[in-house]
Amino acid sequence: MTKLKKTRKQRKCYSCKSIIIKGDLYGQKTITLGEKTKDGRTESFDGTYFVTHQMKLPVSMCKTCLENK
Repeated sequence: MTKLKKTRKQRKCYSCKSIIIKGDLYGQKTITLGEKTKDGRTESFDGTYFVTHQMKLPVSMCKTCLENK
C-alpha cells in the first residue's frame, strides 16, 4: 500500500479527477509516458526517424482511489 501524506495545498486526483482539499490525506503514484525502444535505438517510418524516450511522472491520488486499487 502507498504511504499517505497530509496535503498542504489543494490538489486534483489523477484517477477520479476530484479535488483533494488542503489537510486531507493523499498518496502519489508514478505513471510512465512513452516506451523504451530496443537498445536505445531510433525507429524509422517511411524514411523519417523518431527518437522515443520514456519518462516517469509522479501524480497525486486521493485516499479512496488508492484504497480501491
